[in-house]
Amino acid sequence: MDWEESMPKFRSTGAKSAGAAVLAAVLLSTTMAYGQTVPDVPRNRTLISQGWDYYNAVPSTENFNPYAGVLLHQRNSLHYTVNEALFYTNHFTNELIPWIGESYSYNDDYTQVTIKLREGVRWSDGEALDAEDVAFTFSMLKAAAPDLLFSSAIDEWVASAEVIDPLTVKVSLTKPGPRWATDFLATGQSTRLVVVPQHIWEGNDPKTFNNFDLANGWPVGTGPFKLVKSDASSLFFDRRDEWWAQDAGLVEAMPKVERVIYVPATAEAMPQLYATNQIDIGRNIQSGVFEAIRFQNPNLTAWNNEGPVWGAPNGCVVGIRFNTQRQPFDNVALRQAINAAIDRDQIVNLAYEGSVKKAILPFSSYRGMLDYVDQLEKSLDVGTLDQHDLSKVDQLLQGAGFTKSAGTWVQPDGSPLQIAVQVGQGDPVGPVLVQQLKSAGFDAIVNVQQVTAQTEALSTGNFGLSVYPHCGSLYDPWQTLEHFHSKYAAPEGQAATNLRAVTRYGNPDLDALLDKMEASQPSPDNPEYMELVEQATAIFVRDLPEIPLFEEIQTQPFNTTYWTGYPSFDNPYVAQPLPWEGFALVIHRLQPTQ
Repeated sequence: MDWEESMPKFRSTGAKSAGAAVLAAVLLSTTMAYGQTVPDVPRNRTLISQGWDYYNAVPSTENFNPYAGVLLHQRNSLHYTVNEALFYTNHFTNELIPWIGESYSYNDDYTQVTIKLREGVRWSDGEALDAEDVAFTFSMLKAAAPDLLFSSAIDEWVASAEVIDPLTVKVSLTKPGPRWATDFLATGQSTRLVVVPQHIWEGNDPKTFNNFDLANGWPVGTGPFKLVKSDASSLFFDRRDEWWAQDAGLVEAMPKVERVIYVPATAEAMPQLYATNQIDIGRNIQSGVFEAIRFQNPNLTAWNNEGPVWGAPNGCVVGIRFNTQRQPFDNVALRQAINAAIDRDQIVNLAYEGSVKKAILPFSSYRGMLDYVDQLEKSLDVGTLDQHDLSKVDQLLQGAGFTKSAGTWVQPDGSPLQIAVQVGQGDPVGPVLVQQLKSAGFDAIVNVQQVTAQTEALSTGNFGLSVYPHCGSLYDPWQTLEHFHSKYAAPEGQAATNLRAVTRYGNPDLDALLDKMEASQPSPDNPEYMELVEQATAIFVRDLPEIPLFEEIQTQPFNTTYWTGYPSFDNPYVAQPLPWEGFALVIHRLQPTQ
């Protein structure tokens, strides 16, 4: 989701709001900001994108530094227009898709990665992209830590980047990293290595460099589009005259899309923008709303041809996340009792009308994970976690010294026990979950927060129980389980360093297992690795620092009025989330409908 924000409910079918007005003005205008005049492009050769994050106006219209901010342009528009990745991954098949990079390989102890670049890659200004650019990018980020996005991770992992020849870079790691190349160079989810042109960035302070000069063709990238207009209403990206990928034979032809327009929009405006053909791609919406607006616009499609599960996985599981440092949620028995009070099937059916899939373990259902999950379900008997059992609630709490007063649970010291269920605005889980807790004897209330406020509370530790997505495993359980390593357990009063690791849980036994897993090549077919996975997951199942509820299944509409060729269950050539790097492959495949 980015992936890490819940989609608010649609409130008004007439909510065109600022989004529609801005879009109308954009499409009528040809004389643009900074004295630029751009040619007309027909609507049926234009792809209009809302991006992913909600804005009333384009943020930072003069800053296109891909490392300046997570909610700026890289994940909303640059990654499928101007910039390209070294490698992409089809998460449905776990297949690596080489792009700027041709291959990578490890040494025997996983402390060095040799990256081979594809010959013939050129920047949009005609300069060749070579190993100097890649090494420069690593060195720049390492020197800028922790002030740029991704820089702290690079500083933690990368000791040095050495140019071997014009097409070869050797990256020396600070510790064994059997997943490093996949996670840092090819995953394209939250980790985004954007190679920058040394001949432009060198000599500039990357912390303040805005990478923007339309007259000089900045931002310079390797993608088939260039930025030609930027103002508060929209961004225009026009197809370039030439593209290295076509010249190198990687693709047969230039994209059919002649112009990509990014327009900001609010959550309330999204459904009507889809319904009235004002956008082609954008943020996901709830399945019930999707079904409703398809009556207005039957050209809207999603991953699946039928509902109620219209969408596809995105590597995230929504669950109850506890602050395990805060009383009373530091009590394992209470967390276990809350799990016994939960009816996941009811949550799925009442809150989400059956449009998502319940989850017992905190892992996605991507192909790379299924072989692990199948083995874990047998060895750990995880089905017992999914037993809605009020007698077990009584047994667990009474055994931990809790008592009841007037039918409501009281803490062992006699003080009242009230559970505030923190949810994001529009999240339908809150009322259902609160009623389930009340039925089990808890004094429970819903605490609705704006998504930004909820995120802030999770980061600062100002919460006890929060329903929030946990994005992690795409091909290996460690990717999720490592978020329960005690290195992330920031002391009370200090902010968490990783929004995916907010439970502040710590367990030395789990730490030891996670450290061994981190240094191991992951494989569900390796008995030694599977033993580590089983032991680590068993600790999670026992201690429940968070309680998985359902896998996040995003219904992301695709508008086929003007374009076809979007990924789908029948044609899963890449994962569908728009903010992921792989969405560039979608743009390349689109074909005009008209």
